[in-house]
Amino acid sequence: MVQDFKCQSCAAPLKFDPNEKGLKCEYCGSAEVIEVARKAILEHDLFSAPVNNGWGTETKNITCESCGARTSAGKIISGNCAFCGSNFVKELVPDPNLIRPESLLPFSIDKDRALSLFKKWLGKGFFRPSNLKKLGRLKNIQGIYIPFWTYDCNAHSNWTAMSGYYYYVTETYRTSEGTKTRQVRKTRWVPSNGHRQGFYNDVLVPASKGLDHDLASKIYPFHLQQLIPYDPKFLAGWMAEEYAISLPEGWLVAQQKVRRSEHSECARDVPGDTHTGLSVHTTLTEPKYKHILLPVWVASYHYKKKLYHFLVNGQTGEVQGYAPISWLKVMAVILAALGVVLAIWMFSN
Repeated sequence: MVQDFKCQSCAAPLKFDPNEKGLKCEYCGSAEVIEVARKAILEHDLFSAPVNNGWGTETKNITCESCGARTSAGKIISGNCAFCGSNFVKELVPDPNLIRPESLLPFSIDKDRALSLFKKWLGKGFFRPSNLKKLGRLKNIQGIYIPFWTYDCNAHSNWTAMSGYYYYVTETYRTSEGTKTRQVRKTRWVPSNGHRQGFYNDVLVPASKGLDHDLASKIYPFHLQQLIPYDPKFLAGWMAEEYAISLPEGWLVAQQKVRRSEHSECARDVPGDTHTGLSVHTTLTEPKYKHILLPVWVASYHYKKKLYHFLVNGQTGEVQGYAPISWLKVMAVILAALGVVLAIWMFSN
């Protein structure tokens, strides 16, 4: 039998309420405070065995055969995928070897607030159709705890490059008016090298398969310093996605992020006015990880028979999504710009 958190007054199922910061009964209104455990949020050695497995409570799981997302809940809320809307879903046996999240950010934005933020966002943007806010109809919105990995590591980088220093020489040239001189910039190239080291904390990697990762990156940041210890009560009445990107796969993504950052930092360290041929060799040591859940409202809306997706950061309320473009407005701006260019040209001549 699937575990429910029952109301002590009427025995109805309790649901986590972002406004109450605790469990609330939707029938009698009774509320129950969730006592947040007083313990530190720890990182674990990347190569050690997981500390805990499973969700820590009984769940039902469904997988989407269209996008591959796997979601869990105390009760299956919908027969459709919360990410892509597909009804090609099937129930699965929960994975007992799932690495349990040990910390999370509870939802701070409830459904009404998320809808209000969506309507405000829908009306923004000069190039959007003027009637978008009026005709854009919400199709679906679902609050989901999304799995993420965070990684910590030390980075040690050695770099080599050719540093360029500018200098100027005077050149003489002939014109129809006679001989003239001008200053010409030259570059003196010398080899250079150096090293740097840094610590990377909480490199964030989404472990979701259903979430649009490019779109998700636009609702960052999440304030991870507010993470609290995991408690299944925060998931009561909500859905949570299982990670589809494994811990080692996530580490590969994190390494790429760190190495790109190190390349940029080393480029700033190269002396001179310019440089070329920068080569960076980075070694990463002492990698650690956390498995966390972050709150996201996953939603979609219809406009002129076409479906558009958007996300709301369940902690900060940041809204990002896809929206149609009014090509009439685009053409009007282009024509106006051409008119300005033409007017400047006519005036200058």
